[in-house]
Amino acid sequence: MININDLGLQRPTWAEINLDILHSNYVEARNAVAPARVLAVVKSDGYGHGAVAVARELEKAGVECFGTATALEAVELRDAGIQTPIVLLSGMAPSQIPLLLKYQFIPAVYNFEFLHALKEFVESHRQQVSVHIKVDTGMGRLGFTPEDAARAFDLTGPNIRIDGLFTHFANADVSDDPYTKAQLDRFLDFVRRHNKQVRYLHAANSAAVINYPESHLDLVRPGILLYGVSPFPDRPIPQKPILSLKSKIVSLHTISKGDTIGYGRNFTAGRESIIATIPFGYADGLRRALSNRLEVEICSTMCRIAGNISMDLCMADVTDIADRVKIYDTVTFLGPRTICWDWAKLLRTLPYEITCLIGARVPRVYYKAGQLHDIYYP
Repeated sequence: MININDLGLQRPTWAEINLDILHSNYVEARNAVAPARVLAVVKSDGYGHGAVAVARELEKAGVECFGTATALEAVELRDAGIQTPIVLLSGMAPSQIPLLLKYQFIPAVYNFEFLHALKEFVESHRQQVSVHIKVDTGMGRLGFTPEDAARAFDLTGPNIRIDGLFTHFANADVSDDPYTKAQLDRFLDFVRRHNKQVRYLHAANSAAVINYPESHLDLVRPGILLYGVSPFPDRPIPQKPILSLKSKIVSLHTISKGDTIGYGRNFTAGRESIIATIPFGYADGLRRALSNRLEVEICSTMCRIAGNISMDLCMADVTDIADRVKIYDTVTFLGPRTICWDWAKLLRTLPYEITCLIGARVPRVYYKAGQLHDIYYP
């Protein structure tokens, strides 16, 4: 593997992303849901992993389509050469409708205002577009009611082809959940009652892929699963994390018993201590609430963050490895011994937030077959 010191990074903080593991995670998911196909969710810059690199790898693997949240996310993929169909899961603004003709997106449609604007545009330009109709079965966020969805089908006209019909679960990370089962029943009942024949029926996010195989239908929408992060706090999955988050020690200094360090002076040394300073702070995604709590790996030993995390830097107490630790040793913040859920539990949040908030000045360094493949600076 390429030595990170040879990459000429501006500062020694980076995210390592393994494209081979991504490929394996996709194959694992695809085989588990067959004959359903996979819509790979790459919104929020591929959940912080870099949407373009992720999409290129999954396109080679034969993924059915991609899902983004916004039109601009989809434009980025098209401009990077991605040809696979892209579904805009959160829809788009009427002012963005001309992008459909240039980039061949597939927007989610969930209100009549957008549907009327789209119909008027495509009829006036004598063009045809594809859409997916979203039905709200209990998420309460976006979607037509089942009754309005039936009306939407009748209003589309010959220039709007409805390729998909979908819903979204509110509680799929809970096993054997009556609410999730009721949502799926409402969705399938709508399909039966109105005899809607479309190319894709889809409902399953990452959690539902695992918990509710009956929801796989024609298409599944894994996101976090493909990146190897479990949707469940205490339940492993076959997929493996594709991302490691690393930095290097840039300073080592000794403090005396009773000395304090950092903003707010909220770390007081209980003994003579060796403190490592690391160029990774909250501007990079290391949340300040992890101060004095998170353990990171240095020289194969778990060491605790010491003092308040600042914008650009943090510190760790490395006294117990004083005989081994050196300046420029690697510090692993996310890796085999510290996973996203470890951060999420300390922060009382979800692992989605951890990867999505890795800062823009942290380069994503991609490896494939053990070799450097690409570097992406968000």
